[in-house]
Amino acid sequence: MKAMAPSSRGFTLIELMIAVAIGALVLASLNSVVALGVKAQALGRSANDLAYQGRFALERMTAKARGATPQPLSTPAANTSGSWFAPTMYCLNASQQLIETATTDSGCTGTTVIASKVSGFSAQQPAGPGPVDEPVAVLGLTLTDAANGRTVTLSTSVRLGGGTL
Repeated sequence: MKAMAPSSRGFTLIELMIAVAIGALVLASLNSVVALGVKAQALGRSANDLAYQGRFALERMTAKARGATPQPLSTPAANTSGSWFAPTMYCLNASQQLIETATTDSGCTGTTVIASKVSGFSAQQPAGPGPVDEPVAVLGLTLTDAANGRTVTLSTSVRLGGGTL
C-alpha cells in the first residue's frame, strides 16, 4: 500500500474545532445584525402607521369641513371640534381614540373610530382671524405609540365650505 502525502490527510480534530468556533462567531455576529434590521423595520412600520392614521383622520375631517356650511366659529370644548362640522363632531375619548360622532354626543361615546393612539387633538381658529377668514379651522392631531416611543404631529388649515388653505 502506498503512503499518503501529508497534504491529503484531511483535517485534524483541532483544525475542525477551530473552524467550527470561527463559524459560530461569524453566525453570532450576523444574528445581531439581522436582529437590528428587524427592530429598525418595526420602528419604521410604527411611525408609518401613525402617519397614515393621522393623514386619514385629517383628510376625513377636511372633507366634512368642505361640505359644512360656513359660519362664524366659536372656540369649541377641549379635545372636540364642537359644532364646527355640524351635524358631525370629532372628539378625543378616554381610550385615546379620535371619534366621529353627532354634535349632540357631549360625552364622546360614538363608535366610529377614525384614529387610535391619539395623544392630542385640537380644533382652533388661526391667531387673529379677520372677517374674511372667520370660517377657517386649524385642526391639529398628535399620535403616539408609547411601545416604540414614536410621536407624529400633523395639522391642517381648512375653510368651512371652501376647501383647504
